[in-house]
Amino acid sequence: MIDNKTRKGTDTVRRRDVLRMGISTAAVALLGRSPVKAFAASESAFRVIETAKGKLRGRVVDGVVDFNGIRYGADTSGANRFLPPQPVRAWSGVRDALAFGNQCTQNNPDYAAWVDPSQASEDCLFLNVSSPVNARPGARLPVMVWIHGGAYIFGSANSSLYNCHNIAKAGNVVTVGINHRLNIFGYTFLGEHDDRFATSGNAGHLDLIAALQWVRDNIEAFGGDPANVTVFGESGGGGKICALLGMPAADGLFHKAIVQSGSLLDPLRTSDASVVTARMYATLGIRPGDIGAVQRLSTQELLRCYNQLVGMSEDWILQYGPLVDGRSIPKDPWDKSSPALARRIPMIIGTNLHEAVGFMGDEVFKDVPNDDVLAQRAAKFAILNKIDPDQVLPILATYRRAMPLLSNRELLVRVASDIGFWKNAVRQAELQARDSSSKVYMYECHWKTPCFGSKWAPHGVEIPFIFNIEHYGVAWDGKDSDAARSLADPSNHRQKVGARMLDAWISFARTGNPSTSTLAWSPYDLGTRQTMVFDELSQVVRDPRGAVRPQVLAL
Repeated sequence: MIDNKTRKGTDTVRRRDVLRMGISTAAVALLGRSPVKAFAASESAFRVIETAKGKLRGRVVDGVVDFNGIRYGADTSGANRFLPPQPVRAWSGVRDALAFGNQCTQNNPDYAAWVDPSQASEDCLFLNVSSPVNARPGARLPVMVWIHGGAYIFGSANSSLYNCHNIAKAGNVVTVGINHRLNIFGYTFLGEHDDRFATSGNAGHLDLIAALQWVRDNIEAFGGDPANVTVFGESGGGGKICALLGMPAADGLFHKAIVQSGSLLDPLRTSDASVVTARMYATLGIRPGDIGAVQRLSTQELLRCYNQLVGMSEDWILQYGPLVDGRSIPKDPWDKSSPALARRIPMIIGTNLHEAVGFMGDEVFKDVPNDDVLAQRAAKFAILNKIDPDQVLPILATYRRAMPLLSNRELLVRVASDIGFWKNAVRQAELQARDSSSKVYMYECHWKTPCFGSKWAPHGVEIPFIFNIEHYGVAWDGKDSDAARSLADPSNHRQKVGARMLDAWISFARTGNPSTSTLAWSPYDLGTRQTMVFDELSQVVRDPRGAVRPQVLAL
């Protein structure tokens, strides 16, 4: 088991180091979020419920019962490393669910407020459940399952900015947060040499399947409805949902999906993954195919190998993730149409206006003297959607005509954000609007917070809104503290924006329609392309970037 001090030691690749090393800033754009939950010590009681495998004791806190650190799979280290998750054994007596379980072993290079300092281990198949204190078995409340971000390489459900407790209280719903295998432990393809490991490249996603099966089999004991489950995730968490929608094993495990800034629609191929695996064997000095030798390594040895591997390529953050293995993910789910599962469920899909700004490092402060420089800097984000960087320069004239008042720096952020995030979100919404029998809803968050020398709507700006968190630490560059946010928004409009987003998410989880009594939200279609814009004035806008959309989608 690796403690926080070890994880934050010299092996850690921090975001600022990534930029200094010249590793693609666009690659870092999948980073997720994660600090540690802290509730006031106001608990007055405990509650015991009975799951399929045994009894659990949770704590009542402020009108919500929190069950933390619930094991949904066996230890994945040693002989279980790289294999599908194994079931939990039944237990007798009452097992405490009062403390968080481990997060997966990782190095988290993100800003301080997003980093979870709790224990890390390969033994990480734990989840947390929060349910309203009045929820009893048979209440059949809507269930919202949070899948954390951090690309596919870091992140944790055990965080205050992922505070599912707040959603359960605000919405009278049952919430679940999942930890699972990540990075080299969750997404290393070994099937080329041993058929027992044919699905090892998707082990982290098989964990998610196991967690959702646990929800199906047990959530009724917490007052939840196993027939009304919504998965939602941001950044890499949204990408995980996109891949889940292409997994036959996920069929029937959830019924609605929300993808926030995470429309990652291009999974890896085994040929790509095999290159990374070959580098792993070479770095370890182990004969290719000797999986037993890799399983016998300590967690620290394998983590050190991973740290070396991620420095070998500019797109290192994209080298680990779900892949088309022909089994757990049989084919590219979003190639030319929506996958079968996605066609049957309602979806919310969206992005923030300035997604890229947090991943530009010092470049966001530099002059942008001409379009050649602008295209060169924006093209770093083309890697996220497999866009040819040479295609960026030709679209700038269209952007300048559509957005004549933007400075070169502002235009750089917009173009980079659009090709890195918005393009695939629109592509996904268009596929759903064309192929799905269920409705799809599109949004953009335009609320700006003080950071990076100005006010922007960066990657993750909606997270405190969705989780109903008013006060939090430095989440971007130090200019977004509580004091800075209050100074920039003395009338507290951000609380109104947050309440409207949270209400819409809860309404969607309850009914499949995000409209509320105070905010009507029309579905997205190929005729009007209605999009909800969340800002000081939140409203549906018809095809908000219609002037640039055709060219961006054509990239």
